[in-house]
Amino acid sequence: MDLKKIERLNKEKKLIEYGDKIIIAMSGGPDSVFLYNLLKKIKDEMDLKVYFAHINHGLRGKDSDGDEKFVIELGESEKVPTYTKKVDIKEYAKLHGLSEEEAGREVRYGFFRELKDRLGATKVALAHNEDDLVETFMFRLIRGTSFKGLEGIPVMREFFIRPVLNYRKEDILKHLDENKICYCIDKTNFENIYTRNKIRLDLIPSIEKEYNVNFKEKIINLISDIGEFNGIINSSLKKYTKNDILDVRELKKEENFIQRTIISEYLQKFDISVNRNKILEVQKLIYADGSKEIYGNYRYRIKKKYDILEIVEVGKIKLNNQLIEKLNVPGSVLWNNYKISAQLINEDEKFKEGKNEFYCKLRKDDILTVRSRKNGDKFYPVGMSGRKKLKDLFINSKVPKEERDFIPIITNLDEILWVGGIRGDRRFEDLKKNTAKLKIEKIEGVDFGGK
Repeated sequence: MDLKKIERLNKEKKLIEYGDKIIIAMSGGPDSVFLYNLLKKIKDEMDLKVYFAHINHGLRGKDSDGDEKFVIELGESEKVPTYTKKVDIKEYAKLHGLSEEEAGREVRYGFFRELKDRLGATKVALAHNEDDLVETFMFRLIRGTSFKGLEGIPVMREFFIRPVLNYRKEDILKHLDENKICYCIDKTNFENIYTRNKIRLDLIPSIEKEYNVNFKEKIINLISDIGEFNGIINSSLKKYTKNDILDVRELKKEENFIQRTIISEYLQKFDISVNRNKILEVQKLIYADGSKEIYGNYRYRIKKKYDILEIVEVGKIKLNNQLIEKLNVPGSVLWNNYKISAQLINEDEKFKEGKNEFYCKLRKDDILTVRSRKNGDKFYPVGMSGRKKLKDLFINSKVPKEERDFIPIITNLDEILWVGGIRGDRRFEDLKKNTAKLKIEKIEGVDFGGK
């Protein structure tokens, strides 16, 4: 095992300090097992305390349970305190309107933060390696990303550290196999059905074979250059922020590219996942009138208030001044990070009922209101008897408390017509589906004026 790599990285970035209490994100795979064995080599010298944290996503059935069992047994044999959590990621993703990848990330990082606070840990160590860095670069390049996104995986952000980011996968596997160190194999990594897997199994090997055998090394050098450039931009962030509040007036003076770069850097300070759509959404927000809030992640909302933009923890947000929008029939409106539309049914057209739609009795030129919930809200939900409290619907639908203020409530003459994407009011339901259709969808892209 080459300890010089981590020594050089640690000297440059100060990832690990004497007396650190480190939670290792232990999947049971080769990378996390290698990470543990690496830290084990310096554990006594640096007086480190380590813990294992494992999330069972339940996506691979018995294999997922087998990984969890392996981690628990490894913790017992190594006398490392081990903490596990099992979550139905498919159900979580469906409930929160996320992809399984996004849902898995939210659950993992939420668990790590919670565990860090509970244990009084100082760092959380993640096992991304150099190959992951190259794959992430290629993945984002193909899908489209910001210049910041091309920097890839940071070696350190907040208390999250990646001590094996400069170790190659082949060297990791070689060390484990030569020393007969057991680890789990995720068979889905070898299934050529996911974009990231295709990049790893097909694209990169093909480029190395046909064009440049040192392709990975060249990409690593390019990522390093991009990182240095982004470092310059990061230092410029101070010009636009004070006490973590972004000055919208100053930011609007800049060209689009600089705006997007600063927004990206700003969001990542709060570990908010950044993609082009999210950046464009925030860029649109800075040109909005008055005060508005949009979804950041499970912990934060992005709040624009006149000439400032700030990231606010969910528990601290107050909705005294509710975000209220009028919705004409037919028409559409943007509310937080949702687009809500009202469409009259054309008898000559055939409509298929889709997800997040509600067929209801409306007339041309009706004016609806889109708002957040109010204390005492009640309505007559489809499929239920009697009148129900909106609060009870959220509880029965397993909507997390921190999400409830950001569910759009569509009303007609102060009566709840539809709890967006969750349940309609049976008084307005159009069973024959021949009058009007309401639809809610997450904003995928935005178009706005400005510089």
